[in-house]
Amino acid sequence: MKELLSTTDVRSYFELSSLNAEMNISENGQLKFHWANWSKTCLIQKQMILGNDAKLFSIDENIDLLKNYPIWYQRKLKTVKSSLYDLYQSYMDPRLKLTWQEHQNETLVSLHHQSGPFVPLTSMRWMNKETYNLFILKKLLTGYYPMREFRISSDIEFTGELNSSPLDNAKIKITQFSSKGMIIAVNGHSFDKVKNCQNIEFKINLREFLNLQNIGKFKYKSGADDETLSIKGHSFREHGNLYNAAFSNSIEYYFFIPYSEIEVIGYEKSAIQIFGNFVKSIEMNFEDAINSTSLEYEKNKRRAA
Repeated sequence: MKELLSTTDVRSYFELSSLNAEMNISENGQLKFHWANWSKTCLIQKQMILGNDAKLFSIDENIDLLKNYPIWYQRKLKTVKSSLYDLYQSYMDPRLKLTWQEHQNETLVSLHHQSGPFVPLTSMRWMNKETYNLFILKKLLTGYYPMREFRISSDIEFTGELNSSPLDNAKIKITQFSSKGMIIAVNGHSFDKVKNCQNIEFKINLREFLNLQNIGKFKYKSGADDETLSIKGHSFREHGNLYNAAFSNSIEYYFFIPYSEIEVIGYEKSAIQIFGNFVKSIEMNFEDAINSTSLEYEKNKRRAA
């Protein structure tokens, strides 16, 4: 496999990029990586923050601004003032988050005024993805938060055919690949029919995923000889997908689909052989690039050894 990332690329990403920034894996941006999506790069970032906390200070500044942003809760016609900071803090607490489901039709929230308009707390329409990410990044860097196995972000769109009917379709997008499965995003308008479908099929060009010698030139586009991926409908209703959907903002829903539940129709390789190996190849390239880069974490690790 050709070198995908240079040591210069990796060093620049960690030392010069903001904590929110992603790193392009493919030149066209269809494949990206964020340091929070791998335990090893999380540890590198943590070590670098210990030596220079300017990046963390920037996150703290943005989070602290939320303390001055008023919001209002309403339950049983009683209104209580709070802050946007407290709202996100409550959402980040798994114990409090569970109670939201119990009172989902009782608690409303307004980000505008004490007289409204109000929306159900669990509608997640108040959620801003970039703001939420600030809290996640701070937890990863300063406290305990489950670290992930290597995964890459993607932006590849398809049209899925539901229940083997060309008249019933939905726009879907693969937003993440890991060694075990992929995350598929579905537009809120298509959520119910995807959630309740018997199966969904879509055409996919596998050539780019098999071309492990030149992933940097990855450029997905459909072709006349595309293969067909088939996913059983129950996959969208299992693996915690419906629970997670309850906390969606209703604009887009995300489903984790294990490769073991994806059939590549009429092809000699399985989904895990194709996509799992694709992800593993990129991970190995990252590993090589990091080992060749004298980042502070790597130097300290060698000293400790």
